[in-house]
Amino acid sequence: MTGFVLAALLLALLAALFLGWPLLRGRPDAPSAPIAAAVAVLGVIGASVILYRLIGNRAWSGPAAASADNGTIAALARHLEGQPQDQSGWISLGAAYGGNGEYALALRAYERANRLTPGGSAVALAGMGEALLLSGDASQAAQAAEFIEHALQLDGSLPKALFYGAVIAYREGRLDVARERFSAMLALSPPENVRAALQKEIDEIDARQHPTVDAATAIHLHVTLAPALAAQVPANASLFVFVRAPNGGPPLAAKRSAASLPQDVDLSAADAMIAGRGVQPGQSVSVVARISASGSPLTRSGDLYGQIDYVAGKSGQRALEIDRLSP
Repeated sequence: MTGFVLAALLLALLAALFLGWPLLRGRPDAPSAPIAAAVAVLGVIGASVILYRLIGNRAWSGPAAASADNGTIAALARHLEGQPQDQSGWISLGAAYGGNGEYALALRAYERANRLTPGGSAVALAGMGEALLLSGDASQAAQAAEFIEHALQLDGSLPKALFYGAVIAYREGRLDVARERFSAMLALSPPENVRAALQKEIDEIDARQHPTVDAATAIHLHVTLAPALAAQVPANASLFVFVRAPNGGPPLAAKRSAASLPQDVDLSAADAMIAGRGVQPGQSVSVVARISASGSPLTRSGDLYGQIDYVAGKSGQRALEIDRLSP
């Protein structure tokens, strides 16, 4: 179990960094925000440790993803030599390999179990996705996500698939999907400690989707796009809005959304990226709205952007037109 949990923690770390890094860097020469990054990483890891108890529980996910000694694995392998059509045996072998951190072998066992199941096995597919995710091969992430989604199509109440599906959706910014999957896990009557962790994740998603705006530091924007640039907005582009202090440094606040314009954007001290370094009441700031084709917050040549000055808490709603091209 130790090796598997450590790998799960690594996955959580990578997911947290993927989430936190885009908004922890405002431009190539801006300093990073290590404190905020550490808080984000620890938060995701802490929740994942608790939630893993759920997906490793026999009553929830079928064969447990527990570590097995070499004798147990050897016994399973011998059994399957004589009974190669034993689908549950291949799943058990996959779980045993996964519990020992042997993800390539786990993947092969789960694949065999899946082939033996007409229409596919949700448990095997979830195991395949898990093995790819925990292998640490980033090039396999898309394939892992496909396996998890397929598992959920076959069994929408499978805890392991719901968990990884929620984590993937959260990482990709699909908060509605992540919330739905965490809620589905909650509806399965998990143990109380897991229930508390799931509720915390749901509450945090709700807070991100419907943040509280601090009136004293509020920045209200109506973001539009110059008609002459409308044809230059790529499909699936992201909109980043940054609030900066006049003396530079990391953004005081930031938000990301789909680049569907026009749209209203509200920021305040509640959107601070670094504790103790947020927008102050009455502070004169610069606000930049930028459309990113790559999904990266870092400025790239050809990005569309607009910028205005603003007095936090006092300027009311202001129009911010994206009307320029980054050189």
